[in-house]
Amino acid sequence: MHRVLVVDDDHDLAVLLHEVLTYENCEVDIAGNGMEAMDCLRTGDYEAVVCDLMMPRVDGEAVYNDVVQNYPHLAERFLFLTGQASRKAGFSDFVSRTGNRLIEKPFDIQQLRLAIREIFQR
Repeated sequence: MHRVLVVDDDHDLAVLLHEVLTYENCEVDIAGNGMEAMDCLRTGDYEAVVCDLMMPRVDGEAVYNDVVQNYPHLAERFLFLTGQASRKAGFSDFVSRTGNRLIEKPFDIQQLRLAIREIFQR
């Protein structure tokens, strides 16, 4: 069983991600924003993080930067999600620098499943 943290302020999408990842043999925690994610990371032992880039207060880039500093073993185990507005805001350059994968919303469930499997194979 793999432990995954889903970080997304869209509750309906987070619930869908929970269902899909549970089917992929994952134990999933959901954080509705970046602050909650940082709290979860302090108390949980995760193998992957599925993280929206654009969220209020603390965005996905800030969550990633916190992980790099405090949980470096997770730095290469992110799957970023974004809408078109994130691409325009320059987040795609950021994601490229991290070496992690970026999936644009709306996405195909199979695309998500393949991406999470890739993370577990690293």
